[in-house]
Amino acid sequence: MAAIIAFKEKKGRTHVEFINTALKYVKEYGVHKDIETYKCLLDVFPKGKMIPQTAFQKVFLHYPQQQNCAVKVLDEMEWHGVQPDKEIHDIVVNAFGEWNFATKKVKRMLYWMPKLKHSNKYLDRRHVEGKSLSPSELAGIALKMMSRDPAASISLLKFSDSSDQKAKWLATSQSPEQKRLLSVMQQGEEVFVDAGTVYVQDNVVQYVVLTGKSKVPLQSEFKKEEMDDDYSNWFNDWKYQRREPQRSLHEQPHETIFGMGAIFQNDNATALRWIDHLQKTNPNLENLRIRVRIEGKSST
Repeated sequence: MAAIIAFKEKKGRTHVEFINTALKYVKEYGVHKDIETYKCLLDVFPKGKMIPQTAFQKVFLHYPQQQNCAVKVLDEMEWHGVQPDKEIHDIVVNAFGEWNFATKKVKRMLYWMPKLKHSNKYLDRRHVEGKSLSPSELAGIALKMMSRDPAASISLLKFSDSSDQKAKWLATSQSPEQKRLLSVMQQGEEVFVDAGTVYVQDNVVQYVVLTGKSKVPLQSEFKKEEMDDDYSNWFNDWKYQRREPQRSLHEQPHETIFGMGAIFQNDNATALRWIDHLQKTNPNLENLRIRVRIEGKSST
């Protein structure tokens, strides 16, 4: 902010270069979500000088470098989820006029961003924005976001062997249907533990998932149908046609998902502790062959 004030006092003409350079460091300085910073950057543009006066100037891009620079600032705001207000709209209008490329951009943002702010039905942004959440709390939000089964329950386990209880924890998400699918597995069947990454806003959360081979028969995407002009037995063909058995959303065509979780560190040893915790509510896991595939080399 001090650099912006000093530049305004000097009234330099290289405001495009100054703003482009400032945009490279907004995230490094931790102000990429501060709306006041973007207001000050947009306020660097001179007022009234770049407003088109003739019809020819209104049709074509008037002061193209300056307008493209303003659009870059607005794009940076949109990328980081900063919603503009009426003051930002007035700053851009005073610099470039009522209907130009930059002002059209800010008008679209004012219209669409409030509508799309809470459009993600799997994540409530109010639980994340403006809060300092611990890794275990972020893991709970991520598991709730990924668990599409409304009956799934999320549990958190903190290890008592740690001096800092926030340092070692396990989070698990499992539904009664997933427990049932795991209980009907035959002895000696293989299940796999894999790791993945999911984003909760700007926060990275590492998760693990317990899967097995799919029991759903693969079907060809294209079916050849032969047309028959004999419609005398059409009702019998429809009545006795073979219907596919219903399957749950955990039974995917390529794998069956038995549970998800998040651990304080993604390695094979910690994943096995997560499996030991799962065995308390899923005793059939003792009869299965468990393969952990996190650190490159799978372990059983």
